[in-house]
Amino acid sequence: MAFTGTSEGEQARTRDERYRDRRAYERFEINAAGGCINYQGSKFPCLIVDVSLSGCCVRTESKFLPGNLANVEVVLPILGMVLRMVGTTQWLTRQNLVGIRFLHASARSKNQLAGLLTGLVDESATEEVKAAVVAAARSGTTALDVEIPEAWLHIPKPVRREAEKQSELPAPAKPREKPVQSGEDEKQTQAEGEWPALLRLLKNNSRQNGAIVGLNLEGCTFRTAELFTSGIHARVEIDFQMRGLPFLLAGVIEDVQDRGTVDIRFLEMSYRKRAELSELIEELNEASKKQAQAPL
Repeated sequence: MAFTGTSEGEQARTRDERYRDRRAYERFEINAAGGCINYQGSKFPCLIVDVSLSGCCVRTESKFLPGNLANVEVVLPILGMVLRMVGTTQWLTRQNLVGIRFLHASARSKNQLAGLLTGLVDESATEEVKAAVVAAARSGTTALDVEIPEAWLHIPKPVRREAEKQSELPAPAKPREKPVQSGEDEKQTQAEGEWPALLRLLKNNSRQNGAIVGLNLEGCTFRTAELFTSGIHARVEIDFQMRGLPFLLAGVIEDVQDRGTVDIRFLEMSYRKRAELSELIEELNEASKKQAQAPL
């Protein structure tokens, strides 16, 4: 059975509150062919009518016999990639429309799906979304079951000219309290592996100045300028700038080493922000290798 265009009546039906799973998130109509519902070894080819952060609506070629409340895997073609999500069927109609609620394995998978959906509403962000997906796949940090087109793996990184780098000014859209200054220029600070930063504890909105002395995709080590009196598991925000890029990342205190040095685990961040952080770490690693190879 071949798919035909969705009639106005069917479109109205998908918007009817009686047949919707009352998703709290915006729904994006994509009408993408090539989808499939997998249920206990059976495959039901389908058209992806719309998708949101909490679920999707599909139209199957034939009647979905398992009915409501069936645990399924849905295959979603989005932005040229193939995404697999686990979910539960919520409702069905006579036109073979099926509403599916996603069962996110973690907050990270939900956050990463949100990053993919930004490409559906912001065409200018599509290339950034692709770059972020590739970066996450290469680093093994993706929490989604996604197949990436081979061509994406060979997309060259944009090369910025030196003049463009020097002309960039790290100015946020809204002025925030600046991180503490170490009194040394940027080159010296980066050579020593310390970057001025500002830590804010969300519980009481207190702030502590200090410096980041270790950084990776999962978190950072922060050395405070004063005695750190809070314990572990405290929710925080860390504000810093590296190589002209401003970062404001949410995290949680994972360990307090000596009342002056704390380990912070980053919480969920957007695909775009994770891609920027990944590229920054790669640049820092390359700079560190060059410095180590330079003659004394």
